[in-house]
Amino acid sequence: MLVEQSMLALLHTFEVSARHLSFTKAAEELYLTQGAISQRIRRLEELLKFKLFIRLTRKLVLTPEGEQLLLALTSSLQQITEVIEDIRFNELRGMLCIGLPPAFGQLWLMPRLTSFKTAYRSLDLLFYGQHGLPNFETEPVDMAVYYGNASLPHLHSWTLLEEWLVPVCSPEYAASHGLIGTDKTDLRKCSLLHCTESLEQFEVGYEWQHWSQSTGVVLPHSNRKYVFNQHAMALEAAKHGMGLAMGRWFLVMPAVLRGELVMPVDYKIPSGMGYQLYCSREHVQRPRYQAFAQWLQRTIDEWQEIKEASLSAAHPFIEPSR
Repeated sequence: MLVEQSMLALLHTFEVSARHLSFTKAAEELYLTQGAISQRIRRLEELLKFKLFIRLTRKLVLTPEGEQLLLALTSSLQQITEVIEDIRFNELRGMLCIGLPPAFGQLWLMPRLTSFKTAYRSLDLLFYGQHGLPNFETEPVDMAVYYGNASLPHLHSWTLLEEWLVPVCSPEYAASHGLIGTDKTDLRKCSLLHCTESLEQFEVGYEWQHWSQSTGVVLPHSNRKYVFNQHAMALEAAKHGMGLAMGRWFLVMPAVLRGELVMPVDYKIPSGMGYQLYCSREHVQRPRYQAFAQWLQRTIDEWQEIKEASLSAAHPFIEPSR
């Protein structure tokens, strides 16, 4: 135990010295003499059996081994500081940065965020729009919602929703293009609206092609098409009569319930993708992370049950057998 305590003290001395690249400034911060700092560093180098500093005439330079050790120490000390803050304040305060696909944030999360604010008044949230896979090392996020089907075993994940695809358009567009009658699968006169949000790795039109292959409905080939890199923009274009958009069901459902959009073709198919919430495994048990994850899952479960029940009678879906 004494050896471990001594090593911790020596490592702390090294961290301060490496941060300043000066034994003199390290001595001032630690209220020690310059000679004492130098002796501690020498003792640490003897224990580690490698050099930490190159001692030049008027300055210190870290060796490659010293740089590596400093990086590890900085990360460890930050985690220790965070744990102390968690203990002191029960961690349900401060800031939590959440990465969000723009459509999920705008169309689904924002209208429901008030309940989180009510439950956790001292915990601030900062939202960061992102389309692709979360990278917690290079992006300023603590947690991230991701839409897709990728496997990220190095991260902890919560499964939120499996998404479905269904074509939508304005009521006026459906009426003017003959989508109200008995044969509602003739789309030859329609213009298709394509969305590439969170699908950058696929070709434009991937969702329409996937839907067509699953349902057997033939798509128009010659009519004009419009492409959007955000799902909310594609839906807004559909509301204004620009064409048929391929809706992601849990994002488009509120507009359908309000009558702003209709489903002229009653084929709803699994998208093969879903929404997941991710964070680094080392943070998964922290109270603020758990608070947001549990609130999000609970809110999704409650909303899904209510909305699906209210919609099923008015809009029965035909799920293709093929």
